[in-house]
Amino acid sequence: MAAGSIDTVHQTTHWPAVLAALGAGVVTGAAISKMSPALPLLQSEFGLSLIATGWLVSTFNTIALGSAIFFGLICDRAGALRFCLRGLACVIAGGLLGVFAPSAGWIIVSRVIEGAGYVAVLVSAPGLIAAASAPMQRGLAFGFWGAHMPIGGVAVLLASPVLFALSGWRAVWTGVAALGALVMVFLAFQSRHYTGVHAGAPRSLASIRASLAQPVPWLLGVVFGAYTLQFYAIMMWLPTYLLQTRDTGATASALLTALFVLINAFGNMTGGWFMHRNVPRGRIIAVTFAVTTLAFIGIFADGLPDAARFACVLAYGFVTGNIPPAVLSGGVRYARSPSEAGSIQGLIVQISNVGIFAGPPLIAAAVTHGGGWGAALWVILGAAAVGFGAAIAIARLETRDFARMARRE
Repeated sequence: MAAGSIDTVHQTTHWPAVLAALGAGVVTGAAISKMSPALPLLQSEFGLSLIATGWLVSTFNTIALGSAIFFGLICDRAGALRFCLRGLACVIAGGLLGVFAPSAGWIIVSRVIEGAGYVAVLVSAPGLIAAASAPMQRGLAFGFWGAHMPIGGVAVLLASPVLFALSGWRAVWTGVAALGALVMVFLAFQSRHYTGVHAGAPRSLASIRASLAQPVPWLLGVVFGAYTLQFYAIMMWLPTYLLQTRDTGATASALLTALFVLINAFGNMTGGWFMHRNVPRGRIIAVTFAVTTLAFIGIFADGLPDAARFACVLAYGFVTGNIPPAVLSGGVRYARSPSEAGSIQGLIVQISNVGIFAGPPLIAAAVTHGGGWGAALWVILGAAAVGFGAAIAIARLETRDFARMARRE
């Protein structure tokens, strides 16, 4: 087995087990996305300013920002399946605490607990997918995994208008917690298909240092951070923007945002197909950032009609979907053994969450102090430049690695 890969005893992919791990990701996608349609309601109920609302959104990612690598190391020690189940339990507990929150402060506490579950699932589920899939089909499997966030987001955005009518935003929180409980049961029933991801022996400091010294996982984290800053800037603020500047109404705003997220899921599938066809990940990422930069210029072009600008939003959503499969499959690719998968994923998640954590407040500050929503473009273009530069570096490093392997053969 070549260094930087995870082998498996599976000659064929066990798709129900892949689906169960994907379901865990969908729950976290729903948990993080449920804030988007609920923001206007939370602002009204708790009297939050735009900037305060931005920090409320980012609170979900405080755990990931500060300790995702540590979570990954725990995952390597405890076993991916056990850690994923515990992560789902945290998402459920945090969601139920939010249901009974009497103030914005308690919402923040509940989001921190949910955030811990989110990190636990993100560092463990990719290892489960790799364990349940055949080597030649992992690119496709990670294409589905890359779609876990938009699938969860679409589910929340489509269900939220109905649930809002029943019991406000708290009905959405309850629904996500119930979904998490169902997925926990499904995941537990698939446990026998996750080979090689059980609890491992403690790793030496030298082993941890060697796995984290690889440059490409760090660059993948930077790429994912740039991606998440852009993506969540659109997903989180689009309903608020439509309500405040276009008076579209809560239902129409949620549905338009759901369409954007759904298009992104199809883009994830396309990215998985590119990985299945062995297109170099650095090339995929660099081209994606270049094309989406053009889309963003169209989105913020005041001279374009609203229909054309929203078409640019959808184009961005589809094209940028190439990035998650390229990044997340890379995390497994650079784990030298199953016992390292969690720590590598944790590294990528921790770096990437800088974008999720900083993005909404940066956008809110740009809009508040920059004279309107158009000022957000400069934050987004800055992220694109960072992501493009990291992609070029990844392409060069992987070309060098492939050349070395060819010489050895």
